[in-house]
Amino acid sequence: MSEIAIRVRNVSKSFRVYYDKPATLKDYIIRFGRGDYKEFKALSDVSFEIKKGETLGIVGKNGSGKSTLLKILNKTLYPDKGFIEIYGKVASLIELGAGFHPDMTGRENIYNNASIFGLTKQQIERRIPSIVEFSELHDFIDNPVRTYSSGMYARLAFSVAIHVDADVLLVDEILSVGDMNFQAKCNNHILELQKAGVTIIIVTHDMGSMERICDRAILLEHGRLVGQGGARDVRLTYMEHMASEFDGSDICTAFEIEQPDVIPNEPLTDLPAEPAPGLKHWGNQYIVLRGVKMLDAKGNDKRVFITGEDIIIKYNYFCTVDPELLAPNFGFGISKTDGTHIYGTNTMIENLPPLKLKKTGTMEIRMKKVALLPGDYSLQIAVVGMDNTQYDFINDIARFRMMSSSDDVGITRVDHTFILDGKRF
Repeated sequence: MSEIAIRVRNVSKSFRVYYDKPATLKDYIIRFGRGDYKEFKALSDVSFEIKKGETLGIVGKNGSGKSTLLKILNKTLYPDKGFIEIYGKVASLIELGAGFHPDMTGRENIYNNASIFGLTKQQIERRIPSIVEFSELHDFIDNPVRTYSSGMYARLAFSVAIHVDADVLLVDEILSVGDMNFQAKCNNHILELQKAGVTIIIVTHDMGSMERICDRAILLEHGRLVGQGGARDVRLTYMEHMASEFDGSDICTAFEIEQPDVIPNEPLTDLPAEPAPGLKHWGNQYIVLRGVKMLDAKGNDKRVFITGEDIIIKYNYFCTVDPELLAPNFGFGISKTDGTHIYGTNTMIENLPPLKLKKTGTMEIRMKKVALLPGDYSLQIAVVGMDNTQYDFINDIARFRMMSSSDDVGITRVDHTFILDGKRF
């Protein structure tokens, strides 16, 4: 007996995107066969296999072909090329409530929706009490579904779909229906289906849930399969792809001084020597800081990083007075973009030996395994004298974004271990 539940071979799917759609039937008849369009390749030569009882995650950006692939597996769409083989009964949670009629009651819609999944009337009647119990809609089950909230509607649809006893379950971004308690119930039921040997495919943007639930995952990009393997490995690959494509354009940088490629010969002359409320740049310019960059461990210029990744801050300095007369103390700080201070330090706090400067040079700060959780952050850099004379202090010089698959809450991830009755997890 084959151990393969689903086999996908060289599947491709294209759609026509028309530039000028006909507005009326007359327009359609006149322009029939002559409309301008382009071919959009939703999937290109996708191949993979899923073993029975395995849970596979499908990840990728919006428009990468995830839902198209799931609809082909569900046979609501058919490939232009290639083939799929599915062994066993299939249930799908792709479009919750497909087949629901707004003027019919919840109970009547259970009959209609369950019949779409292939259940007989007798099978449906035996399962109605369990479906209603799971949906928690006892008081509303005989009301028209048009009176339901969106959460109630989704709960009923989910409850029907999971009572089909399918061999293969297709899930598209619906594990967050209802309130927190119902979401936990949905996730627990998915785990029960896994234990029962149901083959599951989940399309999701929730990397934390994907890594917890899935045995393996595939990564789609522009309709092509660009990665597959363990859920954690694919998650990291996906995060790296997302980070590499992010240009930082939607991080509103409140302040940027000129960043020339060549170190200027003259300092700024209109800066106040001391800070004042709301001021972002001050100092007497005995030492001038320019050309700040944020880099990853490979030296790539970036503005978005993954939690746990190394970050390098690098910038130029030049002295406008004799370096021998200066006693520099270099520092940096990180804040949330709302002004909440996260971290700050300097070479004096770190008890580093006195720094000897050249006339011009570079400062590099290497931050190891930065544990900041997702959000937008602001960078400050500064150099002051040991007597706290402000040479150059630049607040909010650059902004950067952190991304993570973790479901932790707060600002930073704290390294930790759970130990239950002496057993480490």
